[in-house]
Amino acid sequence: MQGKVAIVTGGAGGIGSAVSRAFADVGVGVTVADVDAPRADEIADDVSSRGGRAIGIEVEVTCEDSVEEAVQRTVDHFGRVDFLVHCAGNNIRAPVLELAAEDWSRALNTHLTGAFLFSKAVGKRLVEQGEGGRVVFMSSVAARAPVPERGAYTPAKAGLIGLAGVLSLEWAEYGINVNAVCPGMVLTPMTEMVYKREPMLQAQRLKRMPAGREAYPEEVADLVMFLCSEKSAHISGTAIPIDGAFLNNGFMLERE
Repeated sequence: MQGKVAIVTGGAGGIGSAVSRAFADVGVGVTVADVDAPRADEIADDVSSRGGRAIGIEVEVTCEDSVEEAVQRTVDHFGRVDFLVHCAGNNIRAPVLELAAEDWSRALNTHLTGAFLFSKAVGKRLVEQGEGGRVVFMSSVAARAPVPERGAYTPAKAGLIGLAGVLSLEWAEYGINVNAVCPGMVLTPMTEMVYKREPMLQAQRLKRMPAGREAYPEEVADLVMFLCSEKSAHISGTAIPIDGAFLNNGFMLERE
């Protein structure tokens, strides 16, 4: 992977920043693309201070012109692009009967339209380069185990799995692998903030988790690194949970 280049959308977030740092640690140039420009620059500066190659770019993933500009700036700066990891997203919470149409659109646009626009822009460059590539979408276990009050989030994450499947078929001839990663509970800074507001929530969640803990962002990043490596050359069109067996708990009694 040394010398290759990645774009990480939502690269300033909890999982996205871990992915950005993981790429840099193995010699991959990184574009930290995020709607939060100061935070994107902060992550890029941190990566650079550790000896990595990184730039921060402000991007609105739902705007085709903004996406195209981010991809072109990446190619102009690094000379190429090899990997796309789409982590940009939001977690709008409301029962469907109370879910505003604009919130529905915001969730679908950020998660799914953003993935479509970035995949299209990056995919064109990958085909032109003729050296294959990797695309990874950050989906969720919610795509397989629907969550109440996530009437927009759940379909958006499920849509990412569907899009990965379609692209894996269309792009196989170009040597481009496309997969989805489905994290369960991940201990990001945002999660920690929620736990501070709702101190009982973490204990309730842990009772339903066979592994007895959340994943760390770095563990999710490790899976992404594998999917972008040559070791995953024959893996494409699949959705891989990283959830400590959460999806398999079925009728398991809650942990004490």
